[in-house]
Amino acid sequence: MAVLLIILMWLVTCQAEFKDEMQFFDPECLVEGAFFCLGGGCISQDKYCDGNRDCEDGSDENFCINHTPDALYCNETHQFLCGDGHKCVPSSWVCNNETDCNDGSDEVNCTVPIEHENSTCKGFLCDGGKRCISQYWTCDGHYDCDDKTDEDFTRNCRHIYHSNFLSDIVPCDKYEKSPCSDNSYCLTLDHMCDGLEDCRDGSDEGKFCSHWQNQCTNFTCPKNTKCKPRRMGPTCMCLGSAIFNDTSKQCDLINECEHLRPACSQKCHNGAGYFTCSCEEGYSMDRISQYLCFAPDPEALLFFSTKNDIRYVKVKSKEEVIVATGIKQAHGVSYDGNYLYWVETAQGHQAIMRAQLHNMVESKQVLAAFGIEDPGDIAVDFLGDNIYFSDTARGIISVCRSDGSLCTTLPANTKNPRFVTLEPKQGLMYWADWHDKAVIMSARMDGSQSDILVGNLSSFATGLALDSLNGRLYFVDQTVKVVRLKDKVVYFLFQEPFHHPYSLAVFENTVYWSDWTTNTILTADKLHGTSFNRNVLLRLDMPVFDMHLYHPILMKNTQNPCNHNLCAICLVTSNTTHVCACPDTMEMIGNRCQVRAGERPQFVLVGAGSHVTRVRRDVIGNPELHDTHLDVGRLQALAYDSYRDTLYIYDSQQKSINYMNLSDFTLGITHVLVNKGLENVVDMDYDFVSDTLYILDAGRHLIEVVSLSTRHSAIIYYFTHEEVPMSLCLLPDYGKLLVAVLESDENNEIHIDSITLDGEDRQHVLLNNIIGPNIRIRYSPDLNLVYMSDEGRGVIDVMHPEGKGREVFREVLTTIGSVASTSTHLFWTDRHSSRLYWADVHEATHRIRRIELSIFPNDTNLHVLATSLPPRGALAAHACFAGGAPCSHVCVQTRNGNTSGHRCVCSPGFKMVNGDCLEIIHCRSDELYCHRSNQCFLKTAKCDGVKDCKYGEDEEGCAAPVTQSPLFCKHDQTNCHGVCISKNDVCKGNTIVVPCAQWEWPCTSGALCVSRTLACDGRADCPDGSDESPAACDTGTCFRTEFMCGSGNCIPITWHCDGGEDCADGSDEINCESNEYLCPEHLFQCKNNTCIDLSKRCDGKYDCEDHDDEDDCDISELFEESENLLTCMPWEYACEHNSSICLPMTARCNGKVDCPGGTDETGCYLHCLLYREIHYSCKQELMCLSHRRWCDGHTDCGDGSDETAEACAMMNKTLPVDSSHQVESCSKGYRCDSGQCVEWTRVCDRVRDCADGSDEERLCESPCTRDTCEHSCQPSPRGPHCTCPHGYTVNGSKCHDVDECALSTCSQVCHNLPGSFVCSCHAGYALRSDRRSCKAVRGRLSVLYTKRSSVWSMTNHIHSLQYHDKDDKEISDIDIAVMSGKMYVASSQMGKLVEVNLHDKGSEFGVITNVGVPTKVSADWVTGNVYFSDGHGHVRVCHFRRRRCAHVLQLPSVAKVTALVVDPANYKMFFCVSEGTEAIVRSASLSGKNVSDLTSVASCSGLAADSFSKIVYIASDPSSIMQVDYDGKVMMTIFSNNPTIHSPQHLALFEDHLYLLSGTHLIRCLLFSSKTCSPYSHLPNGTAFVIQHESVQRDDVHDDCETITCSNICVMESMGPQCVCHDGTWTSDGTCPPVEDSELARFEGVVVGMSSTRALPVVVVTLVVVLFALYVCLFVRRLTKKKNAANYMQVRYQNTTDGMTHLSNPILNMPEAGYIINGMGHEFVNPLQFVRNMWQESFHKKSKPIGTSGLSFDTHQDLSDTESDLDVRESRRMIKE
Repeated sequence: MAVLLIILMWLVTCQAEFKDEMQFFDPECLVEGAFFCLGGGCISQDKYCDGNRDCEDGSDENFCINHTPDALYCNETHQFLCGDGHKCVPSSWVCNNETDCNDGSDEVNCTVPIEHENSTCKGFLCDGGKRCISQYWTCDGHYDCDDKTDEDFTRNCRHIYHSNFLSDIVPCDKYEKSPCSDNSYCLTLDHMCDGLEDCRDGSDEGKFCSHWQNQCTNFTCPKNTKCKPRRMGPTCMCLGSAIFNDTSKQCDLINECEHLRPACSQKCHNGAGYFTCSCEEGYSMDRISQYLCFAPDPEALLFFSTKNDIRYVKVKSKEEVIVATGIKQAHGVSYDGNYLYWVETAQGHQAIMRAQLHNMVESKQVLAAFGIEDPGDIAVDFLGDNIYFSDTARGIISVCRSDGSLCTTLPANTKNPRFVTLEPKQGLMYWADWHDKAVIMSARMDGSQSDILVGNLSSFATGLALDSLNGRLYFVDQTVKVVRLKDKVVYFLFQEPFHHPYSLAVFENTVYWSDWTTNTILTADKLHGTSFNRNVLLRLDMPVFDMHLYHPILMKNTQNPCNHNLCAICLVTSNTTHVCACPDTMEMIGNRCQVRAGERPQFVLVGAGSHVTRVRRDVIGNPELHDTHLDVGRLQALAYDSYRDTLYIYDSQQKSINYMNLSDFTLGITHVLVNKGLENVVDMDYDFVSDTLYILDAGRHLIEVVSLSTRHSAIIYYFTHEEVPMSLCLLPDYGKLLVAVLESDENNEIHIDSITLDGEDRQHVLLNNIIGPNIRIRYSPDLNLVYMSDEGRGVIDVMHPEGKGREVFREVLTTIGSVASTSTHLFWTDRHSSRLYWADVHEATHRIRRIELSIFPNDTNLHVLATSLPPRGALAAHACFAGGAPCSHVCVQTRNGNTSGHRCVCSPGFKMVNGDCLEIIHCRSDELYCHRSNQCFLKTAKCDGVKDCKYGEDEEGCAAPVTQSPLFCKHDQTNCHGVCISKNDVCKGNTIVVPCAQWEWPCTSGALCVSRTLACDGRADCPDGSDESPAACDTGTCFRTEFMCGSGNCIPITWHCDGGEDCADGSDEINCESNEYLCPEHLFQCKNNTCIDLSKRCDGKYDCEDHDDEDDCDISELFEESENLLTCMPWEYACEHNSSICLPMTARCNGKVDCPGGTDETGCYLHCLLYREIHYSCKQELMCLSHRRWCDGHTDCGDGSDETAEACAMMNKTLPVDSSHQVESCSKGYRCDSGQCVEWTRVCDRVRDCADGSDEERLCESPCTRDTCEHSCQPSPRGPHCTCPHGYTVNGSKCHDVDECALSTCSQVCHNLPGSFVCSCHAGYALRSDRRSCKAVRGRLSVLYTKRSSVWSMTNHIHSLQYHDKDDKEISDIDIAVMSGKMYVASSQMGKLVEVNLHDKGSEFGVITNVGVPTKVSADWVTGNVYFSDGHGHVRVCHFRRRRCAHVLQLPSVAKVTALVVDPANYKMFFCVSEGTEAIVRSASLSGKNVSDLTSVASCSGLAADSFSKIVYIASDPSSIMQVDYDGKVMMTIFSNNPTIHSPQHLALFEDHLYLLSGTHLIRCLLFSSKTCSPYSHLPNGTAFVIQHESVQRDDVHDDCETITCSNICVMESMGPQCVCHDGTWTSDGTCPPVEDSELARFEGVVVGMSSTRALPVVVVTLVVVLFALYVCLFVRRLTKKKNAANYMQVRYQNTTDGMTHLSNPILNMPEAGYIINGMGHEFVNPLQFVRNMWQESFHKKSKPIGTSGLSFDTHQDLSDTESDLDVRESRRMIKE
């Protein structure tokens, strides 16, 4: 009984001691992963072994690999420095008979100190003999003497082995010692009451000492007992294994099974004076000891987690296996025999993970990440199939199904739970917690019956390990301790100071723990402690954070109360009972879990491709188990309707907007909202005020609005084509939207603008410090804040909707792809990974969370969207939404101050008339259109004084045309009729009169012509604005060959319903028959008429529904492309706007633009290259600084750009920067004195926007004088600041015009204007609505290409056979004369040239032989001559109809012609000659004269000639395209190292692109603006190609050879047509000398002599004269019989601009009388014109000319009343010289 009392007193004192220490415990150490320093306090585990001493005692670095301890530091921290200098070990480990130093120096020279006999001190004398302390206090790790000699290791402490500490095996009583009350030491009895305090608490001295020595003198003990003095009085101590009973005064037998330390490995059975042991079923007993239990095979696995991996070790064989790497600071780990579960705790990566042990990579998935803040430990309930895990930050323990599908929070008494362990067979749970003190809690596994198991801990318990068979829980509290569960009694497993045990596991008879000081996993016998047997199981080079021991016997399922249950989540509460739980978002109603009534869940949706997953953002869950497969092709943009709880999805594959209600999310079925007209939707947003969906279409450069109530759409805003819209967000509370816009590909300037929701007003909000290239903006209405992500700066900014208060919200290292905001969090995705990131918007720290979504490919482009609750307030009852719809089509919100109104807008093809949307009326040819009234009136009623139009448009502008002044002229110029002229000049009428073509609109000033496609489209292109004047546009009409757009402008009628939107409002593609729908040229049309991007054709992936995009593809030759963009190598430079373009690093800053937009030359300071040492330039000044002066803490640049965070990153240095004052790019803003950048609109506005207030006061009140600036002046604290309008640059106070034409702004022709420019097109093309690119007026592109011995045609990406060589020989080259439909085929293997009539497939082929070996061929489409290289050093020319050939060029015998092209419009021939190691590009006349070298290149494999611009394009290996002018003076490389170009061949020009063959892929490259290349189509086994389209060959060139007679070949020369004889010589009389038949070419195998064609001209002339006489007779006879229809008759002749009316049969089909106009006139065919037509068609069969120039436009010419004028003009045109 006395012994029991002593033990109880000991426990009481222990608790008191623990409580005292807890008073100094730091609550900040409660966070997961904290490292406890030996000297107190804690640090983040990231700082453990980081090379810096963060703990005051240096304990975080002393036991690290490759760490060399500081000898002085070891001594100061009372530690022993090993002899080899590699370790500092605790002094208590010295001379303890165990080697801890690698060299064993801790056990060397362990001697006993000499004791002085004459010393009066019974203990240790120190401080120069002034102080005496107990020997127990020496060498105990604490300084007690001022001179520190009590801890002097060299002299006194090497002998010490602390056997005086309380033993962890046998209590002090066993050794007849007395324990101190504070458990500090076990004292021998002679140290009790010896006058010297040996116990730290002095409990060995006191009042009891007065009778201590004679306590047992008069005290009698029974037999077999012995008296022992104690502080409370003497007691008897039994001998043997009995215990003395103070009540009965007898020795009672001890119940061995009730010892704190277990007597048996598992079950203990007490007997009379003995005990027996037994084992749980499945275990086997050790036959020798009879108290140890062992599990059968297989061997147990001890799983453990380190910082970045998870491993296991077999506990017997010690085989170590790494099962997972790349873990983000793994902590808790558990295993259920199939899945491995673990917790990731790294900042931003907190998540619960799992994976199959034998398939870790592919099966890895996130079970929970949302709703988790600081997860700690994890435990598996193998009976309920659940996982339990703690969250310290949220103060909860959660339970999830093992797959993470359903989760709930336990109602347990938790505050800061961490380590968790379970006993599923009993339904019990244990965890470490902090309840104002460190405790260990217990509860049922449903969270009920929470109770404190251990209430007094000296530190927060770390590892927990349950030994259920022994009824004990092991835990770490500075050392390893044990609590007996039935009575909560705590004891030490060992008290030996092992410094830093952290995690625990128990199995069989062994306790396993990790020690952070030695980075080892240690073991000990759980029955005897470490003094009996301590072993090292595994040595590591890093700390272990958690351990879990697995053996199948531990998962043995004897009885499962969760079997056959219908619970959503089954929680085991005992071996026979369970409790059903519901997810946090639901409640139990009856026996079922149901969503709470009236609650709408709030989700975060993440999608890519056709997959979308959603997760409740406010609860714990697995997002990967809630995904669905939508019936869409490829998701590109998302929007959410908070009223209808509806998701809107833009499908970039089908080019449609679909929608689905989130209640049907799991079905994945969507419905089509918009499926026409969309091109490239990059963003969408919902306006709850007007119930509309706003669509940002970057492909069409516009903002479109769809009314969700009427399903009508309207376009509210058009961007210029130079502008690239990137992102938008709506601000319904402000009645406007924000949009991110890239100004142009040339300057790469990005700004944020605000536009009213009706599209009327646009203002700049942010102009500065936006880099891009990817920008996303989102509005949080709850916070009234706008978030903007800037990929280039690597930040997400937050600001007020008006642009004020901009500051950094988070700095990120990812490429942000999508952003979503809520009232509590901001979410974003990475464009190149499957990660989702988020951050708390209310958190001051810059913490970022992330989750890896394994259901998406790792290189996907995720899109994120957050749902929200329906809005409330006044705006929710707006006129557009409340009650009946006020508009028939689309109602949009307007804003006048704080008053919200509405405006009705109409869909394309409709016009607003008197408040209603009416379909646009199309007028007859004799009518004009009233653009405001939407009605037609007769042309004759124009300006007749009567209002025929409802709003009087027909009577407007009748007196004089109305012009508008240009926006701005220079200071030395004045406005003259809309044109800026010098002030010194006199304005007299028009300054310059420029003749306009029929397809052009003449500006009133006469100085400029603009394309008719631009006139009356709502935007002024003439400097005087006359192309938009009401006089011209309100009643304007289109030609019969044109289509009128809804906006009022005219486009070629061939563009109507051609599949591409050419009207800005898309009205040309409305009401088009689906079976006639054709995709634009840049898209591929699937069989179901859907369009996909050409880059998806033959890319190895099915994008069309019928998979026809992969038909006829040579899979072996496909580009090897992945889902993500091409990733450049580390040694390469990736272009910003097209990361698939990878350039060598040497291409960066080499003075040559290789990237789209010139981004490879952006930020390059070539003026700094003059220095030998590396110098960099300041951003705002031309000052170069040595790299040593960058990021050196001293500002050298005037703008401070050398000390920014960006500058330091460039120098690979670190510099703390205050993000609110960081120096930014400020090219368009005001630079504060502190370096901060603010918008100019915020300067001198009486509000301090600069942090230092430098944007106000000083010179702000000084007004700008009238003459201060040429254009406009902005006051500033530093004085007036001059600005210029768009299109000008400021230079001091002056404005200088920017020459946009020098920047390749236009596709074909550019006209620079003051402050602007105008583009135009060549004949056969018309300007698109983008105002920069040109489109062919008629026809669709066809490609003819050779495929071995065949020629194939590809139209609309459909391939068809056109020609096959009967000899089955390979074709070497082809060309075509488009207008005549003749294709020319060169066959070098057969030595022949073939002419194929594509217009008449049944006609015989023309074949020429005996002309050498034709290799390259080029056709002169004007004369019909065919040029070719004969393989024998000659370039020849032949004419199939004339059946003649001639030599025009003689080349060196070693020369090889590798490319050949002719330009008959400029009388030029260009060819490449390969000579040795280089190729020379030469030019010559068409007769072979005037040969000159243009340039030399490494190789030449293709040529193309631009006859308008007079530029030759050259293809050269390995991947270069160059251009040189016709004179060879200017040459440049325009494409180089482009990843889509490999060994280019066979160039061709069409519209805005250069086409080339790369392998078997047809590539097209844009020749202006960004100059990018992309795949166009795949030509299976193609070796050569030519473009078949009317516009590729000019129709404005006259055949001069028609005017001469030539017996051989007539060629056109600049000085006139020449007759070329067989040998290449010229003849002036048209007669060539005879040639031997053997030298002549064979036509169809026959040699044709000279005489066979000499009579042809005579016959032709005779026939013409006869036909002409016959027609004149018929015409006169008919005219005399015709009666006059009125007193005055007009005769109008149907003439075309080139004097040609094409009649299929001029003799049999005589033209009839013309139509009558108001009974006043007739129209006849001019007989001269008819004869001319007959002449042309009889001899040349010439097709109808192409382009607008060949169309019959009604130009409203004055009608002649006689034939004489027309006859004279026609005669002059027919007769020359």
